[in-house]
Amino acid sequence: MTKKNFENWLPPIVLRYLYRCTEELKFLSYSHKEILAKNEMLKGTGKGKRAFLLATGPSLKNENIKRLASEDCFSVSNFFLHEDINLIKPKFHFFAPYHEPMILENYVQWLAKADRELPPDTGVFLGHKGLDIVREFKLFPNREIYYLYLTSYPPRNTVDITRCVLGPQTGPLMILPVLIYMGYKKIYLLGCDHTTLRDYKKTITNFYEEEKDVRIIKQGASIWASMIQEIKANLNIFLQYDFYKKITEDSGKTEIINISSDSWLDIFSFGNSKEVFFEKLE
Repeated sequence: MTKKNFENWLPPIVLRYLYRCTEELKFLSYSHKEILAKNEMLKGTGKGKRAFLLATGPSLKNENIKRLASEDCFSVSNFFLHEDINLIKPKFHFFAPYHEPMILENYVQWLAKADRELPPDTGVFLGHKGLDIVREFKLFPNREIYYLYLTSYPPRNTVDITRCVLGPQTGPLMILPVLIYMGYKKIYLLGCDHTTLRDYKKTITNFYEEEKDVRIIKQGASIWASMIQEIKANLNIFLQYDFYKKITEDSGKTEIINISSDSWLDIFSFGNSKEVFFEKLE
């Protein structure tokens, strides 16, 4: 029986259970759990505080993030290109896992460039498959490195970064489980625009100029998939955000607020960045 026939034959709830069990078995057989154990040190370290998740959407160009210099900030992807990176000094910077059509050697060059640009005290987070890349190319020799075990079917209604974590469809979704695990009272999203469908087949824009991005893809490959594939990918992005919204709402300990000024991410309540920058938690 093929995988497609298998999926057609079983009810979705049974399929999800079987896939989750399969992923759990893979995790149990994973031979480098020691790289995940150190994540436990982060548990509860953000309790009672607020955090800022900094993505790379073009709306970030309209923000004066200098005001975040004394805040707990967490950045992703090419955010290290921001002119204020050494002022706000993110606690951690996150890199999404390597995947095609990116070129591996270029991905490594990108990580090395980030290492040169990031403040020295900023730790980095990678997916567990990045361990081999880091070791082979001797990356981040003087930087604290953390890893997440990324899977398509994590345990439901819980976040434990010492075990399986939902593999992110997009970079900011790699940061959320860490901030929830750290126990932040409020998590503010900046630069999380997610307007890809609005810009379909146009130039993808970020807060930085396109030529500053050193990443390249294989010759002949396209950054755009078909419209159906793009819609499915974007649907998965929003469903993954909804996954974390339900977890935080059920716990009642963390609130996620989107303060990106031009964003389609309406799963969370919207806030005004200028008001938030001057706000203090009680």
